[in-house]
Amino acid sequence: MGSCSQGEDRNEPVGNQTGAGQSGKPYTITGIVKDGAGNPVKSARIRIENPNGNNIHYTTTSDEAGKYSVTVSAIGGYKMYAWKEVTTTNDTYMLRMGMEKDMDYDAFSVPASGTVKNFVWKLSGRIPDRTVSNQNGTGYFGGTIKFINYNSITDEMPAGTEVTIKFTPVAGAKFMDGTSAAGKTVEKKFTIASGVGQAYYINDIPATTYTITASSTKNGVIKNVHIGKGNPDVFTSSAEHYFRSEGGSGSYESGLISPNEHYFYIMNN
Repeated sequence: MGSCSQGEDRNEPVGNQTGAGQSGKPYTITGIVKDGAGNPVKSARIRIENPNGNNIHYTTTSDEAGKYSVTVSAIGGYKMYAWKEVTTTNDTYMLRMGMEKDMDYDAFSVPASGTVKNFVWKLSGRIPDRTVSNQNGTGYFGGTIKFINYNSITDEMPAGTEVTIKFTPVAGAKFMDGTSAAGKTVEKKFTIASGVGQAYYINDIPATTYTITASSTKNGVIKNVHIGKGNPDVFTSSAEHYFRSEGGSGSYESGLISPNEHYFYIMNN
């Protein structure tokens, strides 16, 4: 996933108004960045692009109240993006923010009276202006994890086996926006297909540190599933996982690494 395109960069000061035209300047975009609970998000990086013609773009950051204001030219065809840098004990991330309304992902023109575009920090869900690829994990605010039905010890799971994967946040885990992940266990299922070495992708998991456990069911028989973290030779009853950063200064995707960089093997115990 590539980082944002480069062009003529016009930096604007941070504003403190959120109503259209309240800055007193024509063709001004104002708004606010909030988390999922409605709290302001400061120091979010905001970018307004015009990818056609001269490829002009403008950048600013949100203030202590999460507000921003940018005055642009009247040429139209703008698209907007925002990111928030987050540093954890594991990594540093540049996470893409969501828009308040799905229509705000579309290209737009700014009237002389101004317009309002608000952002919301989304931990999961579709990114409307990106193409979904289950195999690459693109198109989602949450992360994607890859599981491979292969091991070097015994037979692969047979076709028709239903596999249940449980993601349990570790003690003290927090989501990327700083909210507690306690009690927010995620459970997903997939069914083994014919053939060997197939890969299965679980998409759009809110990013934090999880303990992963699994079980399988076929013909009414339930078995524990052991997990090999990037290694088909070594399996344990559980594995710990956190979503790594894709690096860079911010992409149009979530900011989390591709599932093809870190993956898990599974086998019946």
